[in-house]
Amino acid sequence: MSSVRLAPGEKVLDHTKALELFNAENAGRDGLDAKTLLDSRNNGGLTYNDFLILPGYIGFPASDVALESPITKRISLKTPFVSSPMDTVTEHSMAIHMALLGGLGVIHHNCSAENQAEMVRKVKRFENGFILDPVVLSPQTTVGEAKQLKEKWGFGGFPVT
Repeated sequence: MSSVRLAPGEKVLDHTKALELFNAENAGRDGLDAKTLLDSRNNGGLTYNDFLILPGYIGFPASDVALESPITKRISLKTPFVSSPMDTVTEHSMAIHMALLGGLGVIHHNCSAENQAEMVRKVKRFENGFILDPVVLSPQTTVGEAKQLKEKWGFGGFPVT
C-alpha cells in the first residue's frame, strides 16, 4: 500500500464519519448553496464522488424544474443528455444511441478529418431497425461455415449474396 504525504497540520479523515463531520461544520444550515458548493478556489475540482446529496424539503413543485440545456444560441435540448467528445466516449455508435434517447452525441476529433466525417455520415445514415453492416454468405459457403457463423454471431438468418 502506498503512503500519502500530507501537508503539516493535515490529517486523513475517516470516510464513515463524513455526515457527522458535515453536520458539525454546518450546524443550523440546510446544506450548501450551489455557488458555495462549486467554488473551485475553496473546494478544488469536484467529481461525482465528492457529493453527498440527501433528500430534503424543496420550496417549489418538481414541475417547475426546467431540464432544458442550451447547446447553441438557438438550439436547446429538453432532455439533458449530451455525451462528451472524447475518443473513449463518443464515436458513431454512441452518437446514434444518444440520438435514439433524445440526446446529443458530440463526435470526437481525435482522428483524421476523413474518419470524423465518416462517423458523422454513419450517424446521419442510421435508420432505426435497419441492419447497416449485415453478415452475408456467398453461394459457396458451406453448411459447416454457416453453423460456425451462427455460433459466433448468435443468430442464424444470413442473406446469401
